[in-house]
Amino acid sequence: MSLFEIEIDSNFKISNGEIFLNEDELKKYYKLNNLNDGYSDDTSEYLLDDDIPLMVQHDNFCIYQYRYDRQEISTIIASDLYELNKDSNEEVLYPEWLLFLIAIKKRKVSFVREDEFRRYIKHFKFIAEIRYKKYIIRNIGNYINLKEYKDAYIFQESLSDTLSKYSKNVQYKISEMYNFLNFLYDFHYQLKEKEKYKLMWNLEVYIMGTVNLLIECNVSTDEIYKQSIRFGTGGKAYLQNILIYKPLYIRENKNFFSPHLEKINDVLNENIQIDTLMNIFLANKKYEDILFSYMELLERLNASKISQDTMGAIIKGIVLGVEEYVKLELDREFFNGLNIISSNKFESLKNKMCPKKENNFFDCFNKIILEEDSLEKYLMIYYLSRNYLAHNNIDMTKFFWGDNGKKTVIINVMDSIMIILYKLATLEEHNTINQK
Repeated sequence: MSLFEIEIDSNFKISNGEIFLNEDELKKYYKLNNLNDGYSDDTSEYLLDDDIPLMVQHDNFCIYQYRYDRQEISTIIASDLYELNKDSNEEVLYPEWLLFLIAIKKRKVSFVREDEFRRYIKHFKFIAEIRYKKYIIRNIGNYINLKEYKDAYIFQESLSDTLSKYSKNVQYKISEMYNFLNFLYDFHYQLKEKEKYKLMWNLEVYIMGTVNLLIECNVSTDEIYKQSIRFGTGGKAYLQNILIYKPLYIRENKNFFSPHLEKINDVLNENIQIDTLMNIFLANKKYEDILFSYMELLERLNASKISQDTMGAIIKGIVLGVEEYVKLELDREFFNGLNIISSNKFESLKNKMCPKKENNFFDCFNKIILEEDSLEKYLMIYYLSRNYLAHNNIDMTKFFWGDNGKKTVIINVMDSIMIILYKLATLEEHNTINQK
């Protein structure tokens, strides 16, 4: 496991652009996505294709710097874009996905054939159309007549409803969409293997668009991920590499939580297995963000290049987030709530390990860690870390790696958090059963 965090230049991305490009715009992205081999910017040989150009009429296609009345825009959103413009001849535009076809033609990607790509052109065209229409709706202020600008937000909501109805009326077989999705997975994987990351990231919007179409067909999100034919490492859904679905992602990566299982069993006198632990953790959606953040943090602890500011923000979010759930569950001040969970032994341990005159986190931690394992010990570790993170600048080296590189502090802090989360989750489950 190795994470390499980089700042990505967004210039090559077309995910928030106007989707259909004139020739100059196409050439720009042709170069930015490294398809020109560093020298030739000539794309003319790739534009002579009946499936590619879109001839548009300004009245039937929202074009930047033009203004339209509400009925014109509504008609564009509600109609088949290609049929609406089939007799148009004012301007020639090219879809963003032409870049993917060019990559195949220029042999920039292995094992993806042109004939296979062409089999799915209708899917590319439809998702491009939906993306274009969503772009218009998001940026309606750039297209609506100025005199109607005051009602732009209301009109925006109406157009969103219109687009939703249009999209649902275009029926594709679910099996056909799965086939397209798995073609996109293969394409994405091969682009990654060839280190064509710019094209790979641009392809991801078509993967997400296909997922949205399946959801509109009432296919569950769980089913979409589990039906992925191409799998990543360890049999995990390949789609998780592109669009993380937290409940399944957390469950698929249960090995992240295995190191805490023995501690939970010992401290709380339980005898559960990892699958039971995950079921308890995931029974309540509100814990997903903390569990996911923990996984993000763990990846960074093993990273090739890291942002210490990011790590500090993540651990603060985890620790302070747990505090909010304790308050919510016990409906009282946090540390009073801890006493309810643990008994008054916690208070005596706090006075023994960290008297008020001694408030150095690491000194107190080094004493408490020598105590025999108990719930009170781990509540004390949490108590110390919560106060340290809430009121101090983090000493990253000591907190995350320790003087000997054994990560003693962060491991014990995360043990304490998992113990508290388990205690809260089971307390919540017990309360629910009693209410019934």
